[in-house]
Amino acid sequence: MRRLFQPPCLSILAVPEIRGVPAPGGFSGYRAFGCVYSGKEVHWCSESEETMDRDGYIELTIAEDAMSVLGDFFPALGEGRTLSPDYLATVLESKNIVHGVRSDELAEVIFEVNTSHHVMREVPVAQGTPSVPLRPSFFRVLQRSTEAIGDFHHDLGRIDYKHVSRLPVVRKGQVIARQIPLQEGVPGINVHGTEVPFETLPVDTVAPGKNTLQRDDVVVAEIGGQLQTRDGQFFVEDRLEIGGNVDYQTGSIEFPGDVILKGEVKDGFHIWAGGSITAAGTVDVSEIYCRKDFSARGGLVGRGRALLRCGGRIQARFVGNCHVESKSSVFIKQYVYQSHIGSLDRLALGPRGRIIGGVVTAAQGVRCYTLGNGASAPTLIRVGLNFIAERKLNLCSRRHQVVTLRLQKLLERTPEDPTDRQLGVLHQLEEERQKLAAQMGDLAGELDRYEDADITVDGVVYPGVQIQICRAMLVVEKEMKKVRFSLDKSAGRVVISSLAGGGTGAGGGAGAS
Repeated sequence: MRRLFQPPCLSILAVPEIRGVPAPGGFSGYRAFGCVYSGKEVHWCSESEETMDRDGYIELTIAEDAMSVLGDFFPALGEGRTLSPDYLATVLESKNIVHGVRSDELAEVIFEVNTSHHVMREVPVAQGTPSVPLRPSFFRVLQRSTEAIGDFHHDLGRIDYKHVSRLPVVRKGQVIARQIPLQEGVPGINVHGTEVPFETLPVDTVAPGKNTLQRDDVVVAEIGGQLQTRDGQFFVEDRLEIGGNVDYQTGSIEFPGDVILKGEVKDGFHIWAGGSITAAGTVDVSEIYCRKDFSARGGLVGRGRALLRCGGRIQARFVGNCHVESKSSVFIKQYVYQSHIGSLDRLALGPRGRIIGGVVTAAQGVRCYTLGNGASAPTLIRVGLNFIAERKLNLCSRRHQVVTLRLQKLLERTPEDPTDRQLGVLHQLEEERQKLAAQMGDLAGELDRYEDADITVDGVVYPGVQIQICRAMLVVEKEMKKVRFSLDKSAGRVVISSLAGGGTGAGGGAGAS
């Protein structure tokens, strides 16, 4: 900033705004000059000079980039000439201020200074026109925030961050980017009327990549998956790879494709995958759903109502205290402990695999090395049964009982001449009861149709183990080795055959139901 004009004066001091007060020390014989500068600064002069005349004047300060001008406006003293628009025009012309002059505002400033005799400082005098930068066209990726809010528990007054999803997952057809059009550059003009060149703004030059589709000025995801930006492209990856643990760092996982887990899954975090799940370590199961296969090099550990539900095959080293369900086969290498296993195919264990406690329901059969243990842990092995049909049948049965009971109570309270509304309710309940009965009949036909299912034990079966094949039951009362359990269809009972080539017969304590 440069000062263009400084009028002569004796001194400028910060003193109260009072005309005629005595001068401070060192200025004996001087009095306040009558013109107050910004309410703080006062010119001091001798009494003989108090009546001197001085024209009003303007000081201009031009910014270094010549894009703005500020002015200090000083009033006239005595019989001096007041400020005028013509005087302002002369000052502006002398400094070559030709663009962006605030003429209307400055006319009001001149009137105020002339009438109030007060100095007005740093008044905006002129303003240049800034340039408009050139911005090339680019794609703005609409990535979901990684700080998404989780479930809020009103009773506890806190957020459950275990249910926060922190990954940029997109759905098929979702808009993932918008094309921002070109912004043309426009030169600016400074207060001297000189053209100011425009600059070019830097932009991220990322382009649509795989699994994306551009429609006019938007880009959508062709598949559901994880939105990623790498190597100058943004794209949708149908496979999600978690390098660390699934914990508070990642939040729970909900992904429409395949999920690869390099670390462990900590307690309380759920995973939902539209494809398969592959885990390198042990999985602490809370809720895991996948439409395709599930594989874990470590084991499956659960607490309480831990549930793994899978549309494909399940493989793991061990299972402990879990509910595991598969629409295909299940292979566990070492042991199944106090767990509920459901399979629409077979459950197979490794060469020394053990089943200790819990309930196993496998439609096609079971093969293991050891069943039960010496402590007679309650162990139930069920084969030949469709566990999904059984669950649906139980739900229908309970609903059928509720509807039947309600229908009976309404019939008891219905008068001999019921209204149309009462008849309508009775008719709806009867229709629902008949529909449920038909569904139960269909499900019962699918419940135990795998009569060729068997249970093969290559090692030891301990006493207390319960065997069920379709509707036939058997309780093992003594230790057995290397045996196969199957169904005698004609007799409707479980029979035992030796894998070592021995005879076949009904097991002790067997009974058909």
